[in-house]
Formats: sequence, C-alpha cells, structure tokens
Amino acid sequence: MKNNDKFDIKSFISPDVFHSPVYVWVWNDICTKKIIYEQLKEMQHLGIRAFYILPEPKEFRPDSMPTNLTPDYLTPEFFDLCKYAIKQAKALGMNCWIYDEGGWPSGSACGKVTEAHPEYSVKNSSYPDLLNKKATEYFIEITHEKYASAIGEDFPEYVTAVFTDEPKAPFTASNKELQDRYKELYGESISQYLPLIKGEVAPTEENVHILHQWYDLCSRAFCENFLLPCKKWANEKGIAFTGHLDVDHSPDGCMNGGYNFNLMRALRCFDIPGVDVIWRQLYPENKTAERNEMNGYNGFFPRYASSAAVQNGTKFALSEIFGVAGAAMTYDTMRYTVGYQAVRGINIFNPFNFPLGRKGQLLAQELPVFTESQPYCRFLGQFNRYTERLSYLSSLGKRVCETGLYYPVSDFQGKLKAKVIAKEFDYLGRALEDMTVDFDIVDDDVIQLSEGAINGCIRMGNAEYRNIIIPEGAFIPFETQSVLDRFVQSGGQVSYSLSDLEPVINADGKGLRAMHRKAENADLFFLFREYGESGDYCIHLPLPNGYFLDPETGNLQSFKTENGILNLSLSIGETAVIMLTDETFDAESKKEFSFKTDLSDGFVFRKETELVCNEDGFKCINHSEKSLPVNLGDWARIIGCDYSGSAVYEKSFTLPSEKIGKEGVIDLGDVRYAAEVWLNGHQLGTALTPPFRLKIPKNILAENNNLKIVVTNTSANWYVHTDYFDKWNIDELSQYFEGELNYAKDLVSGGLYGPVTLYTE
Repeated sequence: MKNNDKFDIKSFISPDVFHSPVYVWVWNDICTKKIIYEQLKEMQHLGIRAFYILPEPKEFRPDSMPTNLTPDYLTPEFFDLCKYAIKQAKALGMNCWIYDEGGWPSGSACGKVTEAHPEYSVKNSSYPDLLNKKATEYFIEITHEKYASAIGEDFPEYVTAVFTDEPKAPFTASNKELQDRYKELYGESISQYLPLIKGEVAPTEENVHILHQWYDLCSRAFCENFLLPCKKWANEKGIAFTGHLDVDHSPDGCMNGGYNFNLMRALRCFDIPGVDVIWRQLYPENKTAERNEMNGYNGFFPRYASSAAVQNGTKFALSEIFGVAGAAMTYDTMRYTVGYQAVRGINIFNPFNFPLGRKGQLLAQELPVFTESQPYCRFLGQFNRYTERLSYLSSLGKRVCETGLYYPVSDFQGKLKAKVIAKEFDYLGRALEDMTVDFDIVDDDVIQLSEGAINGCIRMGNAEYRNIIIPEGAFIPFETQSVLDRFVQSGGQVSYSLSDLEPVINADGKGLRAMHRKAENADLFFLFREYGESGDYCIHLPLPNGYFLDPETGNLQSFKTENGILNLSLSIGETAVIMLTDETFDAESKKEFSFKTDLSDGFVFRKETELVCNEDGFKCINHSEKSLPVNLGDWARIIGCDYSGSAVYEKSFTLPSEKIGKEGVIDLGDVRYAAEVWLNGHQLGTALTPPFRLKIPKNILAENNNLKIVVTNTSANWYVHTDYFDKWNIDELSQYFEGELNYAKDLVSGGLYGPVTLYTE
C-alpha cells in the first residue's frame, strides 16, 4: 500500500497503478482463455489498469437476473481461468484484486456454505450466520484459499487486495454462542427479551438498555467472527482487506437493512474501508427532477469510510460507483461522483461494470457498461487518468481535520428516538459542510479507546479531534461521557451547536466543499463546487501565490492573489486543487484572452458512428452521408431521438491578420456529452466536462480556418427508445432495468448546443 507524504511532480503526472480506478469485471457468461485475453486487451485500449473479477453464477439470481457463467463457480476449471486472467493482467502491468463471493452479499459462496453445512445457516434462510466463526472459516476455505492455491506461492505478487461486498449478520438471537456470551456478561438470559429484539414489544426507557447491550455484543461478534478473520487472512497473505457494508448512506442503516449494528466499528476492520454508491445516491441536483434516497440524496456518508481510515492510521478509503446508475452516465456526472467523494476523503474508486457477456438480455444488466462497443467509452482512459491524479493528490500527506461529529449508534440500536436523532445527525453534518468545516464521524470506540483525552485532544490512529459535535438529545454511554468530561477539562470542546468552528478555507460563495491536506513540502486545498447558481468564488489564501494542479491534464498553473484573494470560477462538479509551497515548479501562468469571436452559426452536420444492436450484441456502424447545414441544439430533430453515437460539426471562419498564430481558447458552450476538436487539422483535444473549453496553442490560428467538432453522446438514447428488450419479461432482464431506464430519461440528448466562442489575444 502506497504512503505518499511528499508531493512529487512525476507521481502527479503519471500516478502509480495503485491509484487507478479498479473496474468490476463481471463474469456472467461462457468464459474461455481466448475471451479473457481479448477482453484484457480491450481494457488496455479503454485505459483500464485495474480490476477484480466478480463471478455471477447461474444460481446467483436465476429468477431476477439470469446469467450463464461457465465453467461453474468454484470449480477447478473456474479457478484455472481466474489464474490465467490475473497472471496475464500482471504481465500487462495491471493491478488485480479478488472478489470473495459469487454475486453478493458476501459470506455464502453463492449458497455453498450452507449447502455443505446446514447447521451454519440463519433460521429459514440459505444465508450463513456470519456471527458464527466456523461459517466464516468454511467460507474462507472454499473461496479465498482456493484463489490463493490456484495462483500459487507468488499470490501477493499478482493480487493486492480482497474485496468483500455487503456481508450481513442475522438480526435476531439465533446464535447459541452469542446468547451464552450475553448471559456471561450480563447475568441473565437474552431469550426472555426476544420479543423486544424482534420488535414484537416496543422499547421503553426501562428496557432500552437491553437493546444497547445486545446489539453492541452483536456488533463485536460480527467484527470478531467475520470481518476480522477475513482481514487476518488477507494480511497474512500480504494483501489488503477492502469492501463495504450495505445501506451505508443512511445514518441508521446499520440497523435497518445493513445489519452490521455499528457501521463505524465494522469499517475499522478494513484496511481500505469503503462505501457504496452504485445507484445515484450522489448526483447533481440540477440534472434530475426526482430526488430520493437512491437518487440525488447527496449526503455526507462518504465520510464514514474516510473517517474509519484515518482512525485506523491509514489514508485510503474506497467507493464502489456507478453499478446500476443507468446508461446515461456522462463524464460530467462521473466527475461529480468522484469529486464529491474525493473532497470528503475518498481516494480509491471502484467503477462497475465491464461485462464479460454482452449479448441478449445480458445487455440489460447492471448499467452502464464500459466496453469498446460503446462509442462514448472511447474516452474512458481520459477520465481514468483524471481519477488517478485526483486519487494521488487526495492521499498526499495528512488531512487537516480537528472536528468529529458524534455517531449516535446507541440511539439507532435502541430505536426509541432513532429517526429523530438520525435527522439531527444528518442536519448537523450538512450544516458543517455548508460552513466549509471538514469533519470526521466519531463513535464511542474512538472516544473511549482514544490515546487519552489530554491537552484537549482525542487521538486514534492518525486522527486528532479538538471539537466534538453531539446531536441534540443523543444517548451517550457513561464510559463515553466520562472521557468527554476529561476532554473538556483539558481544553477540548464538546458542543450541541456549531459555534466557534474554523472553516477549511475562507471563501465567499455558496455550494463549495473543501479539504486541506498537509504534505511534507506543500499545503493542498481541494475545492469542489457541489451546487449553486453561480460558480464564482473569492478564496482567501494565506500566501500571495501558489499553483493550480489540474488532475485532467497533469499540468501546473501558477497564480498570484490580489490582496490575498483568489478569484475562482468552478462548474458544478468541478474540483480545483490549490497547492501552496515554498518550492518552485515549472508551470504556465494564466492568460487572459480579450478578443472574442462568436462561431455558433454556419455549421454543417453529418452522422459519423452509430451504436446498433443485433443477436451478437452491440456494434458500431460508420456513416458516410453528405453534410447538411444545421442550427446548434439537440440533434434529435435531424437524426432521431434514438441515435446514440457520434456526429461531425464543421465550419470555416476568417480572422483578422493580426490574430494569425496567436494563442487562444475555444469554448464550446453546452455539449451533449463529449467533444473532440480539430482546428486546421490540428487536434486540440477532447472536452468531456463543463466548461467545455480547449486551449489553442501558438501557430495554429490562420486567416482562413477550418473547425471540426465530433460530438458523442451516451447509449441512453438507444436504451430508452429501443424495442430490443421487448422479447423478454422483466424477470429475464434485471430487477434494476426499469429504474435504470428511468434514470436514463434524464439525459436522453445529443449534439452541440453551444454557443461556440473563440477567445484570442
């Protein structure tokens, strides 16, 4: 695991493969070595440098998402193909993880644990009791150990991590060992309280302590009997343990659907703790009309994982992203999802899905798909390099964060005031972010196990907290309150309000999120525009000059403030990284271009590459039609609303002789959704996200100029308007498909909208 403490320009420009997005390679169909080799080369062409194999056996979800994995999961033939894939990938310089399950949730080996050992099952279920250590040991034996055995003694040379996905503990007292332990600790049987635990009897002030005791015990058992044995196995093999829990976007999700009983305690069992963003939990509010828990929720929940990481003494936290977000994922919304989390401490990204099978109903499963057959995906490498650089920068040095928001897990476990306290907890976190105050989530373990509450500081791992914010009305255990009392006596601050807290950086303007990281040779400030009508900010800086670090290009740009104020314009979803340092780096300086030329009129248009589908799956067809005059806007009125692919816009224009050879910028205005630009035969680059602007180097502009813009949209138009899937019922497609289509409708569009503007010296 990399430990970056000092900014290095070479590492920024070309980060180590460790920082690469780790794609999910879904094995859902017939698999051969030939297919593996071809798809590994395809990954290379797409700029994918890291992956893990997620097997989806036929028995995974036969009635709601049929798959056709061959050879069968966990057979010698299956492991032989895994070995071949991983060793071939290593030879190509790729980073590989393993995935511990056949489908999800982790822990059952797709039913094989309880098939061999019915005594390990949860009552009335084929899922194993993950509070039973023997069930975990058998799970590891038939999954983890088989991977290690197949790859051989050099296993850690080829594999760097193992991923566990949404493991869950049973929610009622079905485990005799746990019941015996409760009686040993508290001197009475839990069986008399089963109606309370099952929700048949309402909790009261008099009996709520039973729930606190029981679920705290369940939480510890889940860690000790499943998560920590998995971590121990990984670490003994020389690799990292990573993954995420379920319903981790909701404050009380640990009790309502997540079934881990204490999310923060569970996350600290990971070397790289993670969160789940496979829906659109994080999404620009201006791009969707309907917002709910899975669409535009936009909470601060990525901080669960980043807080656990720093409390562990590490700096890496993960997010699984895009899994069922639909075919309309643009690079703009992808950038938003990544930047939203990076400014909150997430720095390893796990995109879903690169599918092995791509025919028939498999095309309706787990969208978007990232394959070469999708015209929009040919720019994926550019997005991956952006993400790698942001990953590198957001893991540099140490995050400067002195505020902890108390995680009221006892209230979630006790259920008396769970919804009220969860709402207050959520309100405080959102208010802190609106104040541009960085913070972690702290629970009772952090406070009680801190390295003394002395000198007004609570310490755990790399975390140091001088301010603890408590949700009004939260239940605080006696042991926690005792430490907090000592903390206050030694100079720390405990408050139910948000007064006297210092922002990460002073900025005038709304919708900004900020993080400060301190490296050995620099201070880095990450500024992310989350929402707002205006993207213009006045940033107050302690030094008169510094550098912008551009994750998209790897370039450095120097700047000077005016009276300590930096004027900064950001689009929604855009991240600016400011570096303040005493060191000097080669960097370009910002140039202002005052001469403006409107180029919006006079374009001609033709189709180029179109996405189509037949019995063999997706393919692209090339068009050679004549160009026609066009007005800028949605191309649906010209080529139909179902067109997914690319089209060419061209025009000629003249400039005054004094502008010949000058530098400049071309601003494309609104693009749906990616644009490759050529000027006088020179490729200026590809613009994937707002603002859609590209630099014009010297000696390209002429008196008579030709501008060519190739615009590519997503596959959403095809998915929304095709009748291809009508031959299957929904159970033969995917339980996610209808929701994914609804998501796609938000961004069914294509074309160059403009205005197109040229700026020169």
